[in-house]
Amino acid sequence: MSTSRKLSLRKGAGGCLAILVLVPLIYYCVQVLLRTPPLTPLQNIAHRGGLTYEPENTLAAFQNGINQGIDWLEFDVQMTKDGALVVIHDETVDRTTDGTGAVRDMTLEEIRSLDAGEGEKVPTFEEVMGLAKINGVKILPETKSAHLYPGVEEKLLQTLEQANYLDQSVIQSFEADSLEKLHRLNPQAKLCALYGLWQFSVSSPAGEAQYVCPMAEMVLLNPGMIRQAHNEGRQVFIWFGALENPIGLSAMRFFGADGMIVNDPMALKEK
Repeated sequence: MSTSRKLSLRKGAGGCLAILVLVPLIYYCVQVLLRTPPLTPLQNIAHRGGLTYEPENTLAAFQNGINQGIDWLEFDVQMTKDGALVVIHDETVDRTTDGTGAVRDMTLEEIRSLDAGEGEKVPTFEEVMGLAKINGVKILPETKSAHLYPGVEEKLLQTLEQANYLDQSVIQSFEADSLEKLHRLNPQAKLCALYGLWQFSVSSPAGEAQYVCPMAEMVLLNPGMIRQAHNEGRQVFIWFGALENPIGLSAMRFFGADGMIVNDPMALKEK
């Protein structure tokens, strides 16, 4: 290969490298310039009670989160075969308890007989709500796998209304149908639309949700999602896949997140 040909190839490679560096740099410079401030002081939200410290979604975890001074308790709500609302993440009890089986195929008594870690029991929604109410902490329950549980939205709203705790609650879901149903049942209920992998728009969420909750990893790729929501008057909570670390927390705060759902609330308090 001639010398001139080699020089030409090197210049071409250098040009491609420059483009690969400059395009992301320009993109993030624009995002920085256009970022919006948070609508509220940063809200510290304990994911499943703050599972870094205690077994997830247990009263021990929720009490520990409260003791750490969190602003919200986040947790998952599913329904037993006999219609009780229980706080558990998975559709089965296999991972988080010493039992096996689908939540919807078990009675409350059967689920309550299981060990959810360190002697803790799977709590009912009423127990977690009651603990939050006594301590003046807001709650962020998720209608988890709502399509499996006909009537879960009615039961959840009824329980909150009877306890006079609806105004201290924001109900979240990944399922648009569940959010729409909650809005139809009670237009006054505050809702949060959850977004996951490869979802880059949070505009006009289902159920006219007042809050949106995208995944941190997606926000890092498109920080404009926070700006998009703020421009529509919606608060932005963030949930984390693998990015819950000092850099991830700082990035979400920098781009204007209103709240973060974290496994380690103390680490967020220290930021």
